[in-house]
Amino acid sequence: MEAAIRWSANSTSDVQRFLIADVAGNSLRYCETQQLKNKYLSYKQISKRDKLPNFTAFDWSRNDENLVAIGTAAGEARIIRINATEPQNETLQAFPVRLQRKCNSIAWNSNNFLATGLDRTRNDSSLNIYDTNIPWSQSNPAEPFRKYSLTEGVTNVKFFNDQPDVLLAGIARQCIRIYDLRG
Repeated sequence: MEAAIRWSANSTSDVQRFLIADVAGNSLRYCETQQLKNKYLSYKQISKRDKLPNFTAFDWSRNDENLVAIGTAAGEARIIRINATEPQNETLQAFPVRLQRKCNSIAWNSNNFLATGLDRTRNDSSLNIYDTNIPWSQSNPAEPFRKYSLTEGVTNVKFFNDQPDVLLAGIARQCIRIYDLRG
């Protein structure tokens, strides 16, 4: 994936916002539509975050339109504020991994749980679930509250919109598993 567009879940018929993720350029652009004229849509850029770490996956928060989660090529997940005026304030939380490897997919649910699907490694889980409601600091990094798929690669993760505690995961391009986080 070189670039992708995601429409905001909080868009209305009057105000429609979207996010352009340029994976090759390591940047995010937060935009708002202005008008449709002669089959062309005009828009204005609200803000831009560039010089981000090399990311391979992203997802937009369901609850706060100003927050985007990115999964990096080293496996770390980060929460970025896309409307920040100060560049140094763009990473709000970071979720490091024990063993570095590519983050294939990242998903955020309406309960502020963040799921990351990582490449396979020998001695670590490849599906981590974080609770982003828990305070985080540099000296006290966040740990996953659920870990799944030990020694199996996870290629894709997605929460159900109407059941935010249920997660689908593509495992090693061989099967799909359903995880219920309530248990």
